[in-house]
Amino acid sequence: MAKNKKEPKVNILGKEYSQQDINAMSPEIKAMLEHRQDLMNKINKATFNLVQMRFGLKAFEDGLIANGIGDELQNQEAA
Repeated sequence: MAKNKKEPKVNILGKEYSQQDINAMSPEIKAMLEHRQDLMNKINKATFNLVQMRFGLKAFEDGLIANGIGDELQNQEAA
C-alpha cells in the first residue's frame, strides 16, 4: 500500500507554491524571494530587539525613579 504523501507547499504573498514550482522559477525571481525572506527575518529581529530595548529602558527608568531621580528626569524631558 503506497501512502499518498502531499508535497509541502510554500505560501508566497497569499499563493501556494510547491518546491517544483519554485525550482522552475527564474534565477531573478529566486533571488527576489531570498531577498524578501532575508528582509522579513531582519524586520522580525529588529522588532524583537526594539521590544528588548524598550523593556531594558523601562527597567533603568524604574530604577532611577526608585532612587528618587524621577522628578529630575521628568523635568529634563519636559525642557
